[in-house]
Amino acid sequence: MLNRLVGMWSGKDNAAPPPRAVAAELESMPKPAAKAPSVMRREAMLGRDQKVAGYTFMLRRAQDEQRDAALPDMQRLYDETLLGNLQRMDVARLLEQRLAFVPITPATLNHPLIEGWPGAGTVWILNIDAQTLLDESLLARMGDLKSRGFSFALHADAVMRPERQGLLQHADYVLMDVSSEDIPAITAQIASISKVTAGKRFVAMDVQSLEAFHMCHKLQFALFMGPFITRRENLGNPVMGPSRAKVLDLMNRVRTGAEQPELAEQFRHDPALSVRLLRYVNSPGMGLMNKVGGIEQALMVMGQDKLYRWLTLILFTGGQAQELDQAVLENALVRGRVAEQLAGRALFAKARDEIFVAGLFSLLDVVMHMPMEQVLKQISLPAEITEAIISQRGPYAPYLSLAIACEQDDQSSIETLAKQIGREVDEINAVHMDALLWAQALSADV
Repeated sequence: MLNRLVGMWSGKDNAAPPPRAVAAELESMPKPAAKAPSVMRREAMLGRDQKVAGYTFMLRRAQDEQRDAALPDMQRLYDETLLGNLQRMDVARLLEQRLAFVPITPATLNHPLIEGWPGAGTVWILNIDAQTLLDESLLARMGDLKSRGFSFALHADAVMRPERQGLLQHADYVLMDVSSEDIPAITAQIASISKVTAGKRFVAMDVQSLEAFHMCHKLQFALFMGPFITRRENLGNPVMGPSRAKVLDLMNRVRTGAEQPELAEQFRHDPALSVRLLRYVNSPGMGLMNKVGGIEQALMVMGQDKLYRWLTLILFTGGQAQELDQAVLENALVRGRVAEQLAGRALFAKARDEIFVAGLFSLLDVVMHMPMEQVLKQISLPAEITEAIISQRGPYAPYLSLAIACEQDDQSSIETLAKQIGREVDEINAVHMDALLWAQALSADV
């Protein structure tokens, strides 16, 4: 799998086309009416195993749109734009391995786009307010869509009134805001819903910290989302470990042009890393006719560039296993890939590689529990990478900032950055989805 990463990173491997069945589903989907494109925002959802299980997709709204968001025409326009963007992004490709949580109003369940939408993996989050009309036709429509493979999620606060509890019979997920971290109130709400109907999977929303994640994990939530995934906590308690220190040392030696005998000697001092190197070099993806049995021969096969890229990924997974490392790695891969692909037209291959490294390294402080300045002092990097990460300046900064903005709710910054690098908004959406699929395929086996 690392071989695929190195190849795809260096432009020698193209993403696989979507499966034939999924492509057929997409072809049958009605084409949306033309809408002004908006950049999509994603938020990862983790499962109980702390790995990414799905994503929630949303549109960013300008301040004037937020004021009118409750108007029926605005709700319809928002939903149509969201669905149209997801269709253009080929969201069905994501549904092979990840869930897609999509917020819409109940009225949109009758939209023509829903008829051809792939059911498996899609979870409609129904946004219900005081004006929402709840009748037998809505329940029947939900039942029909569930029979076709769709799932539904409801906000706990919206269904606690007795006249709305019938909706729970068709819900698969119940979303709960846990930002208050009020355990008695949270457990009471779970108990109230469980009395009405059993077997629902609870989703903890707005989880602020790792401590809050542990609290929700003990309460048997099924999915978790919030800033805790990439939050910079306990940066004063480094978790470098001997393996990561060795990888950093090797990266610096490669960057400064160390000869193969010197590198081989360093590998021999770390048997575990040597085993990983030989296993990688002898993997089917390398396509070697004969097995490699020695470190120096393995380094010769790798070459300096591929070795450095391999070490970069090992830096995320080569230390003592830490909570959320896999989720952070997937997020970092998405950042790097988005930034690299957005730079594709304007910059040479070397610069694109370095922009990818900037995106990947922008979350190293989270993994290593060290301030970013301290992390980067230990790695020999081009000044452009360090400048983009630390001060958000230099030629690589707009690409990295735009990749990070895809995780945040800042439409104005995205539009400004897109103009700065000469990219259209709809191009960013397509690159974003491609990056999610690319990172999803790679992070599972890195």
